[in-house]
Amino acid sequence: MRSPAVAMALTGIALGGCSKSADSGTGREALFRIQGAQYIPGAIDTTPRDDQPTVVNVATLNNDLFPGVTNKNISGTVGPNSTALLIGMQGDVGHWVVPVQDMDPSYPGDYTFSCSASFSPLTPAGDLFLVFRATSRDGKVGPATLQPLIMAATQVQGALVISLDWDTEADLDLHVQLPSDGDGGTNEIWSRKPSGLPPPSPGTTPTVDDGMQAGYLDYDSNSMCVLDGRRAENVIFPTTAPHGRYIVRVDTFSLCAETTARWRVRVFMNNGVDPVLPPVTGQSTDIDTRFPHGQGQGAQAQVFDY
Repeated sequence: MRSPAVAMALTGIALGGCSKSADSGTGREALFRIQGAQYIPGAIDTTPRDDQPTVVNVATLNNDLFPGVTNKNISGTVGPNSTALLIGMQGDVGHWVVPVQDMDPSYPGDYTFSCSASFSPLTPAGDLFLVFRATSRDGKVGPATLQPLIMAATQVQGALVISLDWDTEADLDLHVQLPSDGDGGTNEIWSRKPSGLPPPSPGTTPTVDDGMQAGYLDYDSNSMCVLDGRRAENVIFPTTAPHGRYIVRVDTFSLCAETTARWRVRVFMNNGVDPVLPPVTGQSTDIDTRFPHGQGQGAQAQVFDY
C-alpha cells in the first residue's frame, strides 16, 4: 500500500494544480520544513477544490513554539481514499508532500500520518497557520484544514537577566536563588515557583504579579520532554532587582533520550547590553538526572553579588 500510494499521490498533486514543478527546489529557503518529505515550490493553496478526501484530525502537542524549533512531531489521520497530504505554512515559499502510513485501527478506512518538522530561526514571531490538505490517487485535493500555532519572540530585556541555554532537546531547568531578606527564608525562582514575589502571609491575599513587581521565569522549555525548540530559559527582572547574593543552578530534569546536554549560563544588566560576569558552561549526563528535582536542586553554575 505504501509504495503505490506515494507514486499515485505525486501524480495526483501534479493534476491538482496546487503547486509548481514537483521536482525542483530543496526546501532550504522555506521557513517550515519537513524531514524526509518531498518539497513543492510555491505557497500551499487553500482554495476550495474537492469535498474529499478529508483531514480528520491533526495533533501538534504544543502550539507555542520558538524560532529554530526542530524535531517537531506532527501527526493525525485522514479519511478514506487518502494517499498523501500537502502540508505547508500559510504564506511560505513552498510546501511538502507527506504520504499516509497505516490504516487507523480505530476507524477502518481512515489512515494515519506522522512527520518530523522544523521551523527556520528566521520565522517571524506571532500567530501562524499550518495548512493540511489530503490528496487521493485519482488527483483529488480535499478541503484545507488550518492548525494555528504561536511563534514566540526571543528577545529578552530587563534590568537584570539570568539566562540558561543548551544544545540538545533535553529538559533542563534554571533555578535562581534570590538574596535573603534577613528572615532566614529561601526565595528561589524556578519552574514550580516562576515568580520572585514572596509567598503571602497566613490570612492575607496573595499579591498579583504583573511581571514588573518582581523577577520571573519566562518559560519552562521542553517541559516533560514536550519539545518547543527554544532550549533556553531566563529569569528576568524588568525594572529593578534586589541587591545581594544570587545563586544560579542548572537542574537536569530529563535528557529526553539525548546522550548529553551542553549548557551555558549568562548574566546581563541593562537589557542584555552589559554582562555581569563571564559565561559559565557545563555538561549534563544521565547521572545528573538521577538526583532529586526541586527547590535548591541542580548543579551550581554561578554565584554573584548584584
